[in-house]
Amino acid sequence: MVAALARSEKVAVAKYAWSGRERLGLLRVRDDVLVLHAMRWPDEIRDPTELLPPPTEVCEKEIAGALALMDTMTVDRLEGPEFTDRYTEAPARITEAKREDKPLPAVEEPKEPAQVLDLMAALQESVSKAKVSRRCRARRLHELPQPKKKTTARKPPAKQAGAKKTAGRRPRSA
Repeated sequence: MVAALARSEKVAVAKYAWSGRERLGLLRVRDDVLVLHAMRWPDEIRDPTELLPPPTEVCEKEIAGALALMDTMTVDRLEGPEFTDRYTEAPARITEAKREDKPLPAVEEPKEPAQVLDLMAALQESVSKAKVSRRCRARRLHELPQPKKKTTARKPPAKQAGAKKTAGRRPRSA
């Protein structure tokens, strides 16, 4: 199949089962390996317009500033220690050390100690901000003109004969 797909320069659409569901996939050859790309059924695709932010006006000065920022941050080659995948390398080094019965690699200590956050202080600050926000919102709602309610005379509902009174409090269930 790999040789036939590679020679034809075509791709194949395939159905396959994964996690108890029938899925759609695209098979293609890349570097003599059969690669499966997961595709979505039409009902799995959401309309992206609901996720779009509202349109905004951007002036030429802002665009020029963004382009200048991009120019200063552009790097020609993605090489060096800041572009290595330490997350994947660490388990590989541990696995290799265990396989060869060598001591586990030493963990590098961070150069700067991590900032320790006081969770209770952060929580209290968040709660106080929420209270202030609620008060401001409530104040704004009271300042808005309230629509007048229609008043109509209504008769109180007639009492039915033989109706049982219910207790004001129900027993709690466990």
